[in-house]
Parts: sequence; structure tokens; C-alpha cells
Amino acid sequence: MKKITFIIAQYGDKVNGGAEKHCQMLAQKMSSYYEIEVLTTCCIDYNTFEEFYSPGTECYDNICVRRFKTNKYDSDIYKMYEKKIRIFRKVRRSIYRLGLSRILPFLNPVWQSQEKTETAYYRSHGFYSSDLLTYLEEYHQQSQAIILFSYLYPSTVFGSLISPEKTILIPTAHNESHLFRPIMAKLFNHVAHIAFNTHNEQELCRSLFGRHMAPHTVIGVGTDLASPTSLEYINNKFNLPSEYIMYFGRVADSKLDQLIPYFLSYKKKYPNNLKLVLTGKLYTKKVDHKDIVYTDFVSEAEKTALIQHAKLIINPSPHESLSLLMLESMKLGKIVLVNGKSKVLKEHCIKSNGAAFYYESKQDFIYKIHELVNGNQENNSEAQKYIEENYNWDIIIQKFRSLINRISENN
Repeated sequence: MKKITFIIAQYGDKVNGGAEKHCQMLAQKMSSYYEIEVLTTCCIDYNTFEEFYSPGTECYDNICVRRFKTNKYDSDIYKMYEKKIRIFRKVRRSIYRLGLSRILPFLNPVWQSQEKTETAYYRSHGFYSSDLLTYLEEYHQQSQAIILFSYLYPSTVFGSLISPEKTILIPTAHNESHLFRPIMAKLFNHVAHIAFNTHNEQELCRSLFGRHMAPHTVIGVGTDLASPTSLEYINNKFNLPSEYIMYFGRVADSKLDQLIPYFLSYKKKYPNNLKLVLTGKLYTKKVDHKDIVYTDFVSEAEKTALIQHAKLIINPSPHESLSLLMLESMKLGKIVLVNGKSKVLKEHCIKSNGAAFYYESKQDFIYKIHELVNGNQENNSEAQKYIEENYNWDIIIQKFRSLINRISENN
């Protein structure tokens, strides 16, 4: 079997995040056709960057996972470099908002400004691992292709420079400040291929990097769901309410947006038994309220059961590159409500012929929650049809295999 190397900042069964889950699923599916190696760090917490896993190699499910120590992290140095390059990021974002970003790549395809400072910034990042990059430098010739996950991490930025001619980038990009760093032009222009998850993500990057962007296609991702645990088990473990709406993912301010205050406003208007269940690792201060339940990290089997028994699934994030939670919930035929500020999430709602719903204000949120929770809760077959037609693993794996073959033929 030929080898494929995956590179991602965090990897393991204690990690929850869309890109990380995407990487794990794709690696597992590809292991039927290739020898799979995953290069990652020992960290799972992007606030503290403390080691969770031990460095070393472990092999399971036909996948060899190599974990590397990260370099010493100094938050003061990191913040210093972040401050130094902030102005250049703002300039690029302003250019984008003015609608000029499609024109400028013709004149200046790769921004060289502040490249040394940006390099120093990424080397000061908590996920920076010189050991990981040294290993890749030494052994990259053994791999038929290198697949990098998430554009914003040091292992992606520096890893793309080692063997760009056989590197595939899965950027999981959305409209956020990191995407406007000058160094990103080099990343998006010099890899062999970019595999986007959605057309909206592809269009965003086209508008930023123009005609010099590397060859690219929309490939997407499939959905896998673990067999659910019993209702009795999750009720006992999490003390679940009889009726709840659910969010799954990183419980962080950047992801929740206005979910909690919006939900509490809904409860004030409609004082019923409905509660909000937040599942996932906590990265923000808890709100102590009788109608909000925190489960912390849950297993895949627990997640499936929690989705199945929820009245409604919600993704309040204004910035998404895909949303596996949305796709998994739709696969189970559940009603999903998402933040209309996210073009990607809104695109799912429209392309699925209204099989999912979005809100665009607090009042709209309150109205939609009330209507959907009290409406028809029968199986959402349109949602299931949308997932089967657009996020089918057999089709996606064939696209990746064809892409890897084309890259190999060109090298």
C-alpha cells in the first residue's frame, strides 16, 4: 500500500471539533486503500496548549498516529507578534470589504510584507512543533500525498512548504481575521490542490486569492454516526430534561454567538419546560441558569443519542466552513436551526429545499424556536435525501483517490 500523510494540530477520541472529526473520518475511510499516517501534537486545548497525550506513536484502526511535543509557549511573545501584524490583516480585510480583492492578486499575487514577522508569529503559536516539521522534512518522500487540515495552524503553514507539489490543503476556511494574513497567499497559491467543503467556502477563497490560487475543487465530506447509547443511559448520566434543544461542539463565545441570551429571551416569552443543552468541551464561563444544561465532552455514541432525542438541533455559529453537527442531524432526520449570518449554513438550508431553517435576528430566533418545537416532529425525509445526495462517502473517497492519482502522475 502507498502511504498518505495527514497533518492536523489535534487528533484523538477526546478532541471535539468539526475539522478534527473530518480528519479522523477521512483517515479511517482512506485506510482501506492506503497506509495512513497522522502527524499531530500532544495538545487538545487551544487555550492552554498543555500536553494531554504523551508523545510517541500508536497504531489503531489501520492508522499510525505520531504525536509530537510542541515548543515552549510564551503567551506574551505570541501576543506581541499578533499585535505587530494586526494592521496588515486589517488592510487586507478592508480591501476585501471594498470588493477589490479580486483585482489585487493580478498585481501582487503573494504579499511579502511582514513575512518575517508572520513566520515568527506562527513559531510562537501554542501548536507549533518543530519536532513534527523535522519529521516531515526527513520522511515526506515516503508519502504519495500529504493532506493538511485547517489553514490557520503552524503545521499547515510550514508543512505546506516542505513538499508543496504533492500537498492537498483542506482549509476549512470561513470569513475570519486569520484568513486575511498576508502569509496565507503563499499557502493558498503554492499547494498542489485545495479541497473545499462547500461552494461558499470556495468562492470566499477565490475572491481573496484570485486566479493565482492553486487548482481547487469542492469535494466535501461524508457523515458517520456511531450507534446511540440508550435513552435511559444518557438521562441518568446527564440528568436530561424531558424536552430540550441541543448544541454540540466547542462551548466557546466565538461559537455560541448570542445563543444563550436569545434562548433566555425565548423562555421569558414562552415559560415552558424546554431547556438548552450545550454539549462539548467548555472554553467559556458557565451561565448558571435552571434552563441551561452543560454536559461537557461526550462520546460519539452519546452524541448520537442526544441528537435523536432532542426537539431541535441548533448551530448558532456565525462562522462555519461546513458544520458536521448540521449534516449529522439532518442525516438522522432532525429539525435543524442555524445562524443566518453564516453563508455556509444558510446555503445548506436553501440547497436542501427548506429541510433546515435559519434565523436572522433575535425576534426571528424566538419565532422559529416556538414554531419548530411546537410543529410537526415527524422524520425529515428531505433532510436525509439532501445528505445522501451531497455527502456520500463513496463518492467523496473516489474523488480523493482520483485527485491523489493525478498529483502522483504529475510528480
